[in-house]
Amino acid sequence: MKKISPMEVGERIRSVRGKRTQTEFAEAIGVKKQNYISRYERGRIPSPDLLVRIARMGRVSTDWLLTGKQGRENMAGRNGQGSGQSSGRKNQAGRKRA
Repeated sequence: MKKISPMEVGERIRSVRGKRTQTEFAEAIGVKKQNYISRYERGRIPSPDLLVRIARMGRVSTDWLLTGKQGRENMAGRNGQGSGQSSGRKNQAGRKRA
């Protein structure tokens, strides 16, 4: 099992935030103060509830936020967005089922 690196988690949170300001990102995930985002980006691990909200905002898995494993596109694929890939099996016509 890979050890969780708080600084790497912070880098992944920064990656999810993208071009949004810390204030915009804080508002989008329901955090009242942007300085909390700064703390998380500098290596403080968010609460489980907040990790889920950050993951949803970035369409990534919480596993990816914590460990960097499973690729960023996994959550997007499950939601039918992003990569457009589905984990469903092909039906008789050769199309994938959800």
